[in-house]
Amino acid sequence: MKTMNRRSFFNTTALAGLAATLGGGARAGAATKTVPVPDRPAELNLCLQWNGIPGGGMNEKLDFLEANGFTAVELPTGKWLFDNGGAFQKAIQGRKLAVATACGPSDFSYADKARREAEVEKFLPQLEILGGLKSVGLILCPARKNVAMGFRELRDDFVNNTGRRLARHAAKHGTSIVLEPLRRGETPFLKLVADGASIARDIGEGAAVMGDFWHMAQEETSQMGAFLSGGNLLKHVHIASLKDRKIPGCEPKYDRYVDGFRGLKMIGYRGAVSFEGGIPKGGDRVKLIKAMVIYLRDQWAEA
Repeated sequence: MKTMNRRSFFNTTALAGLAATLGGGARAGAATKTVPVPDRPAELNLCLQWNGIPGGGMNEKLDFLEANGFTAVELPTGKWLFDNGGAFQKAIQGRKLAVATACGPSDFSYADKARREAEVEKFLPQLEILGGLKSVGLILCPARKNVAMGFRELRDDFVNNTGRRLARHAAKHGTSIVLEPLRRGETPFLKLVADGASIARDIGEGAAVMGDFWHMAQEETSQMGAFLSGGNLLKHVHIASLKDRKIPGCEPKYDRYVDGFRGLKMIGYRGAVSFEGGIPKGGDRVKLIKAMVIYLRDQWAEA
């Protein structure tokens, strides 16, 4: 039998694993010879969260996005969505802007079944609104700090009950649930993109995962590896400065996203990269946002 040396073994294994990760969104190729190529090239679609967009009224905020190189917007959940969803749908018509996701608090780890059911019920109508807005999906965190269920029990209930019901309802209305891994100080349950992708895969239709550069800086060993593990289930990305969770570019010594951007390019990612973070005290929000756009585009080009 022909002997394979150590380097050949690891090179072959790595490429085979990468091919498996990218399989859903890449053309088939000989895994041991070439890295699969995405069906379409990746795009950097920059996005802002609604409450962080400069401007007073709804149209002023949307005008700012279009005038400054943004192609997507991330909305709040809950009362804002119920009160403003209809007006927002009219305001965004005819604009070259997409609704990326809606983001707000969630927790499905209550020991009391009735509380878990109430959590599902409050999101069902919000998914219908997001479907009408052609949103990518609703960001959900299955558990927060105080998890009252065993991890196995929580995962099983989320995959087969709470999360699956939401995912099926989302798919019915043309959108999805997007699972967000958090930092260990925020949850003990879901911290890695790979774990979120595994849960989404088990739920099936209507479920996806996202990655957050700020969370990943503590939890992941590689930005690129994290995004590759999400593969074609990765539907959204949050970004912030990696030291203090401020706007990207304000801490250039730490704010390096090239490795992660390379991973996004490898999977042909075309979703939103949305800023979620603060503005340095005394900083000019408009100037910092404009500088961020240039900063991220430069790193995307470098990747």
